Amino acid sequence: MVQLDKLRLEGVSKKIGGLDTLKNVSFRLKEKEIKVILGASGSGKTSILNCIAGIIEPDSGSIFKDEKNITHLRIEDRNIGFVFQDLGLFYSMNVAENIAYGLRIRTKDVKEINRKVVEISKVLDIEDHLRKFPSQLSGGEKQLVSLARTLVTGPDLILMDEPLSSLDSFLRNVMRWYIKDIQQKFNISIIYVTHDLADAEILGDTIAILDEGTILDEGKKEEILNHPKTAGIARILGYNLYQKGESSYAIHPSKVLIGGSTKIKIIYRERGIKNNYLVETEYGKINFTSDRELKENDGISLENSVLIP
Repeated sequence: MVQLDKLRLEGVSKKIGGLDTLKNVSFRLKEKEIKVILGASGSGKTSILNCIAGIIEPDSGSIFKDEKNITHLRIEDRNIGFVFQDLGLFYSMNVAENIAYGLRIRTKDVKEINRKVVEISKVLDIEDHLRKFPSQLSGGEKQLVSLARTLVTGPDLILMDEPLSSLDSFLRNVMRWYIKDIQQKFNISIIYVTHDLADAEILGDTIAILDEGTILDEGKKEEILNHPKTAGIARILGYNLYQKGESSYAIHPSKVLIGGSTKIKIIYRERGIKNNYLVETEYGKINFTSDRELKENDGISLENSVLIP
């Protein structure tokens, strides 16, 4: 059975302020898939979401949802939810009113609104906060209210614009699992943009690497993270790059092993949850982390390196 695309972008380009913000962007999103778009600030991630949502129109290219061309369709006719980086909660409204907002502007029946607000609040474990105001909530609770407000309207596709960037490390970890759970409970497709590699590792079924408005690579998470195809992609993923003879290699800091034939001189070391090292080798500087303590005469192994074509 052929699985149809939930969303498809074909050659989408956009200039903003005279600059090429998006350049011939193409990718596919399957049903019930989470696609993470990974890139640095200013790479065009939010512009992609804005084009999909209908906030801005591309200068060229097409956007298809469920095989229907929505490139010029009105925002309200796309059935797409958007979770913004700043959450956009109304601080003059309590939690229940915030969640109900999207239903009220769609002029839904009051009983139906109340029922849906209670239902979604139970799913996200925030039913005890319905009478509170956003100022009385923690960062994670605010994030859950924002998700509830988006989900309650029944979209079949959600766009997330770095929604966890303001949370501390613990809450980010918790919220990532909430998002995975949402995708499974609601059978919903998600596009999640971020500059955070941990978001991509945990959340993504597939990953697209974006740099200066161009998709450098796209595919299954394991393939993208473990087999960077270019030096540029490897750099975005945090790999060490080095030259050996005529060939170029990349190795992730987590894949460097203590004990090997590559001689080292320790430049910096920092002890934390793991030991963090920057060492000088015949191939240049290499940074890595390890549970073990490194000594000058240990050497390191680069056997887990990836050949860069």
